[in-house]
Amino acid sequence: MRILSRQLQLLNSHLAKSRRSLESLLMEDEPFIELRDKSEHYFKREELRKIANLLTPRERQHLRLPIYIELSSDKYGGGTARIAGKLEVKIVAAILGKEPSGDALFVYRPELRALRKELPTTTQYMFTVSI
Repeated sequence: MRILSRQLQLLNSHLAKSRRSLESLLMEDEPFIELRDKSEHYFKREELRKIANLLTPRERQHLRLPIYIELSSDKYGGGTARIAGKLEVKIVAAILGKEPSGDALFVYRPELRALRKELPTTTQYMFTVSI
């Protein structure tokens, strides 16, 4: 169990130390977050604007970036990922041309490619396993 936990930490070292609101990122000249591995991750302004155009001003305050794409082959099967959160689902559904429903959205490999092509800096893969 300890080894598995350490492996997941290593796999997810590219994730944000803490996510930041879209609104605060839009106010910066060079929007970025600090990652768990102490490096910095920069967001493309055009992506931030694209997301902002899909949300109300209030939603921009509440959305935290990056959007996590949860990968877990033991939970969802290979090639399937989950997007969690009402605002995150709203954005991903809009990008993929789907209807948002609820607080979670399952996306499949071809959709993942399309999503990452549209939002490469504002989405990140997060690896999980069920224990």
